[in-house]
Amino acid sequence: PRASRDCISAARPAISAMTQKSETSKVRQGPPLVPSALRGTWLGGFLVHCCFIPLWVGCVLPPAVGAYLLLCGGWWTVAGLAVAAAYALMDFGIHIHWRPWFMRIIYELDMAGYYKKCKIVGAVESIRPEKTLFMFHPHGILSVGFVVNGVWSRDFNDLASAKANPGIQTARPGDPYAPPWEGTAFLIARNLREWTGFFKLLADVSGRLESATKERMSELMRAGRNVAIIPGGFEDATLHAYGKERTAVLERKGLVKYALQHGYAVTPIYTFGESETYRTLTGLLRPRLAINQYGIPTVAFWGEPLLPAFPIRRTHVTTCVGPPLQLPKLDNPRPDEVNAWHARYLAELRAVFDKHKAACGKPDVELEI
Repeated sequence: PRASRDCISAARPAISAMTQKSETSKVRQGPPLVPSALRGTWLGGFLVHCCFIPLWVGCVLPPAVGAYLLLCGGWWTVAGLAVAAAYALMDFGIHIHWRPWFMRIIYELDMAGYYKKCKIVGAVESIRPEKTLFMFHPHGILSVGFVVNGVWSRDFNDLASAKANPGIQTARPGDPYAPPWEGTAFLIARNLREWTGFFKLLADVSGRLESATKERMSELMRAGRNVAIIPGGFEDATLHAYGKERTAVLERKGLVKYALQHGYAVTPIYTFGESETYRTLTGLLRPRLAINQYGIPTVAFWGEPLLPAFPIRRTHVTTCVGPPLQLPKLDNPRPDEVNAWHARYLAELRAVFDKHKAACGKPDVELEI
């Protein structure tokens, strides 16, 4: 990474030592696809946000508009049918092969540049390219830790996807179709991954966004692939309150069970600053949590005053990586074994939080689980 970039600066010696031993160091960087004025700058990060946020926030608009038009009668009903047909075509009829050159452009623009500070610290030298379940906390609203310092981060994927990421460095538009992405699979809600029109096509192009279903999780783990997920899900987002450090993982034991069944290591990752990226309305918490059980997000939020869908730019985002907790392989773990290892994971998560909270400006804050 360029010397001016803040990402992973605190752990650069460890990363350099590791990448020198990896295939990444053997792959020459191709000519840049992005002008130097945009590479790793605030403007480049802003452009990536401008691409992704409308697709994310606006994914509910086409079906809502189509449903409204269907009720209007006459030619408006025909227009509503056309909107519904186009949306169904994108969701069920079109699949786009992933494009390494697209990911290279995102890497070069660098989403992290949008924020005042955005970096990864902690046990980054322990990140390995296989059989690891990365658990990102908390969800927040945009999930900056997961999205910016995980999914779209070259530095994270140079380590977590070391076998697959090097090919992106030389990719260019017009290259033949690449084989399927074999790096880290980032799991997101199924309704967001599969039924959101343009966002679904974006997920196709990225190659790395997968549906967080039991079947897909088991399939990935049988193959030994790295998997990254936000355990708290929509409940985490509903619990989001500006400045509060909390995550909904107390009863999320299923992921630990999968890790036990496949002998995975589980890595706790906590992002400080996530709770300062947006402000939310915090009332009616119980009914909103109840609605979350049906896979429906229930949070009203705003960020920048002039662009409320965009996160607050002045935020200091620090994603703290803990050491991996290696789990034994148990084909049929008993409930008490799952409970015991889940408790150990929670202890490791608290340890990561407590270790880094002072450096992140919150020495007296306790993590709410």
